[in-house]
Amino acid sequence: MLVIIHGWSDNYSSFKPLANKLAAPEPEGISADIRHVRLGDYVSLDDQIGYDDLAEALQRAWIDEGIPTTPHSVDMVIHSTGGLVVRHWLTKYCTPDTTPIKRLLMLAPANFGSPLAHTGRSMMGRAIKGWKGTQLFETGTYILKGLEIASPYSSELAEKDLFSDQQFYGPGRILCTVLVGNTGYRGISALANRAGTDGTVRVSTANLNAISVELDFTKPDEVYYSQHRTSIATAFGIADREDHSSITAKNSGPRRSTTWDLIRKSLLITDDGFTEWQRQLEVHNESVTLRAEKRRSSHFNSFQNTVVRVVDNHETPVTDYVIEFFANDDKGQRNRIRTQRLQEEAINNVHTWSGDASYRSFLINCTELYQILDKSEDRLNISLTASPELGNRLAGYKTYTDEDISTLSLDQKQLRTLFRPHRTALITIKLKRYQQDKVFRFRKAESQ
Repeated sequence: MLVIIHGWSDNYSSFKPLANKLAAPEPEGISADIRHVRLGDYVSLDDQIGYDDLAEALQRAWIDEGIPTTPHSVDMVIHSTGGLVVRHWLTKYCTPDTTPIKRLLMLAPANFGSPLAHTGRSMMGRAIKGWKGTQLFETGTYILKGLEIASPYSSELAEKDLFSDQQFYGPGRILCTVLVGNTGYRGISALANRAGTDGTVRVSTANLNAISVELDFTKPDEVYYSQHRTSIATAFGIADREDHSSITAKNSGPRRSTTWDLIRKSLLITDDGFTEWQRQLEVHNESVTLRAEKRRSSHFNSFQNTVVRVVDNHETPVTDYVIEFFANDDKGQRNRIRTQRLQEEAINNVHTWSGDASYRSFLINCTELYQILDKSEDRLNISLTASPELGNRLAGYKTYTDEDISTLSLDQKQLRTLFRPHRTALITIKLKRYQQDKVFRFRKAESQ
């Protein structure tokens, strides 16, 4: 059986063309492996609906419809926000051994958010999308909050299914393939286009193969760096020249026959062939990336979605801070020019999550970053300044001078390990919070 689930502000009817194409006889479709197709339909524009509601409703609808619950007996295709819905459902109601999903094809999923999500609650979002909801002028506030770039929701979800001891994906489990386009919309819809996106989601935020890093700045003379968790259990492919809609067979898509070939193979892959499938897509992505980076527009450069969360040694969020990137020692004309270019060209966008300013996404242009630091001896240095500064305050941080806080210094190999194209890095930075002596003290009792 094949189940298809849509994304935010969409419905099941949009995916009838995709279902028909997949149900066609081979070699065009995969009819030999489809007995029944179910098109999921859920409410995403109501402001009262959250991910827990959708997961519970999905579980109830699954049982009511009589969809098989036998482990690894159902294949699934999702689009956009549908990826978060299904992953939430998986971690809430399934284990790696009991999940009914075998092959999971994610088309342009918003696994680590969408740069358009925070605009969905704006006046434009309410004017254009609001009338489609079950309540007048509602756009799905809770859904969009989790869908926003740098949302803690996506980081917490990754902790459950990517970095958990329970591995949901890989041979013998769910064979998950993520496919995403690299081209923005055409016509009036191009208003939504952002660098490194398919018009709606970033290539880097679609990819499930993420890393989790901890940087500890609590000691003034060193930075503790720990890249302690990496998830590479899913397959990831870039569909060249496809946008967020065309990759799902909408608007006469897909635009390229190679895209449809990738879709078919994703739903026919076996446990034995999955590791080779991952390798084939890596080779494919290298080819697509080389071609794309030669195009004039920086839209086609290679980006990493770098989500930073800053806390102090008490795990309290630090909401007022600046991350500083500089080349080598930032002295001399060459280094100063390169530091300026890092700020203007390598850091493409910084987005602060609307619910907590300690969470921020830095969209790093890896294409430019590698070109700016082009000598083998070049180092990328990263430091941080936070407020309140201790100074004359009763409590705060010591980050304003070189003596107060150390700098993370990356050589060429380390730089390419931490900043890699087409993926998300979740980085937690820890600072030490200080208190003046007079915040608490003991005094001698006066003798009577």
